[in-house]
Amino acid sequence: MNSSFDEDEDCLFDIDANMFSDGFIDFPAHQLDQLDGVLLEDDFSLDLKEFEATLSEIGDMAESFEHEKLPINEKDQQTSLILPTDDTEIDNSLSLVHLIRAYEEAMEKEQRELAEVITKRVGEKVSPVAEIMDRLLYYLFQPSDKHLDYLKQESSKNFYAAFKAFYQIFPYGTFAHLAANLAILEAMPRDVEIIHIVDFDIGEGIQWSSMIEAIECERKEIRLTSIKWTEDDSSYDSSGLWRFDETKRRLLDHARAFGLNLAVEEVELHNLESEIEKMKRRGGRGEWFSFNCMVGLPHMGRVRSRRHVIEFLKVAKGILVHPPNCHISSTKGIITFGDGDAWEILKESPSFGSFFNGYLVHYQALLESMEFTFQNHLGEARTAMECLFVAPFVSSLLDGFKNGKRGKHCITLS
Repeated sequence: MNSSFDEDEDCLFDIDANMFSDGFIDFPAHQLDQLDGVLLEDDFSLDLKEFEATLSEIGDMAESFEHEKLPINEKDQQTSLILPTDDTEIDNSLSLVHLIRAYEEAMEKEQRELAEVITKRVGEKVSPVAEIMDRLLYYLFQPSDKHLDYLKQESSKNFYAAFKAFYQIFPYGTFAHLAANLAILEAMPRDVEIIHIVDFDIGEGIQWSSMIEAIECERKEIRLTSIKWTEDDSSYDSSGLWRFDETKRRLLDHARAFGLNLAVEEVELHNLESEIEKMKRRGGRGEWFSFNCMVGLPHMGRVRSRRHVIEFLKVAKGILVHPPNCHISSTKGIITFGDGDAWEILKESPSFGSFFNGYLVHYQALLESMEFTFQNHLGEARTAMECLFVAPFVSSLLDGFKNGKRGKHCITLS
């Protein structure tokens, strides 16, 4: 695809460098100091170590967790288990494998009570400070555990520092944002005066800081519409720490610094089409639409309903097919979509077992990539990030089974 504004191609190449602009999100001063220079050239261990110091209470809590777990028989507290059937000694990891297989079989046969018993048994064997698979199963099978809730609460005390480090260090969100922004910039006609971006889940708004800087080269006006959400519209939601008014203020300040005319508004999803229709009746200058839908990216720390995603995409398609004004350009608009939710990728699996294994593999790979980046002495920082940005996605599977939003589909896989 050829760029529609090749003369200003420097804007495109600068977008990745501007993605991490400290000037966009004004984190609390003491937290910024802890993370200054996170991405300096070769070694960021010292910066992460400072971040680790702010989360030291997590480690103390995690150690106490080992002594406060649910009561287990003395035999279960031993480092190995003896199966009475064949007197063969196996380690805890192997016993977890057998329990997971039993859980898969129980779910495929719709034996919910048995599956619940197995779930509790697995929960007794895993820990948030053990190996990767143990941590993964802990996040999966104890979504409402009081210790996990406490971990989240303690981690949330340093949420802004954790978010900045997570977004800058790991490519999960930055790559999706960069790809979407580049697609928008390349598709944008040069003859339009207003770029209207409709964002499915704006959150902290960090995706649009680099877009503002890039469009500043084009001297166009930006209108940014955010979908309004309630607490019931997602699972555990770290975005509750991001208030729309604060996000709006940061975006307006950032645009003002670059001399860009920006308007930011918020509408509910079911009102989106009618709001666009009002613009149609008002008429006015040429307006080009970009519908952006990012869902399930780890830094978001929240899971949106697939029903809402589909509804948003349908509205977007309808608006692009029938534009809300008489302006005609070479392209009517664009839809950018980034999906990090393992559920959607695996929903067509032939059986629950294959679905469940794929789900575990997906998030095991995510945890492995995080562990590879962090040195061993930075375990508390990694634990905090896992609780804030990974656990919500992992636990959403069983949460879906309990409220029926996902369980119905999974049970019919076999």
